[in-house]
Amino acid sequence: MRSDERNSRTGMIARVSAVLGAFSPEHPVLRVSDIARRAGLAKSVTSRIVSELVAEDFLERADQGVRVGIRMFELGELAQRSKELRQLALSAMADLRQATGLTVQLSVLKVPDQVYVEILMGRSAQLDIRSRIGGRVPAYATAGGKAVLAHSGPDIVDRALAGELMSLGPGTITDPAALRRQLARVRDEGVAYETEESNPGISCAACPILRADGTPIAAISVTGPAGQIDMAQLAPAVKIAALGLNRRIRANSAFSSL
Repeated sequence: MRSDERNSRTGMIARVSAVLGAFSPEHPVLRVSDIARRAGLAKSVTSRIVSELVAEDFLERADQGVRVGIRMFELGELAQRSKELRQLALSAMADLRQATGLTVQLSVLKVPDQVYVEILMGRSAQLDIRSRIGGRVPAYATAGGKAVLAHSGPDIVDRALAGELMSLGPGTITDPAALRRQLARVRDEGVAYETEESNPGISCAACPILRADGTPIAAISVTGPAGQIDMAQLAPAVKIAALGLNRRIRANSAFSSL
């Protein structure tokens, strides 16, 4: 392969993906030259990427080269637990969609964002929402994010509200003090609301999924067009769905450290 062909994958994410993708169950340990050949990259580029991945524990040194490191194992564990969370939640989400006709979302907090694990579209299938499965939206601008933050420790809230809070919709609250007051109300009432905060034209109600000790695992929410639905009237249905999920998830020991 010519040098210009080996260097054609110019995006850093594509290069890192190619390096990690060189490993397989049949070839768990590889030399840099092997990785370069399998990834289609120049050896000098591969060597630099491998060194950085080793420094961050995504790869680790072995007798005959390098192998997948502990960080990859940790990420794999997180991905598996997210899959299990989705499987446990699907029936409750389907029931909630049936009861409300609205889009139902399951999301988890990965500071500073809320990450969407599953979305079941409601009757307003063309609703313009910013979220997608695997997508991230700043937690402070979402009902699901506020439901989780309201039950999180002060250090997590501080991290989520650090820096400049950007406006994503006409209703986005960008004042940290106002957000903290809202989180206190959410903690007391057990439900979080959003009106045109993450997106223009949408409203949302969310409840947290909590461990037995009160710390949050995730949030379940309903989303619909703003101005057409009174989200407060739907809060009891969301709370019932959350309570059911609480019972199912607490019975599953895999989520004790999610």
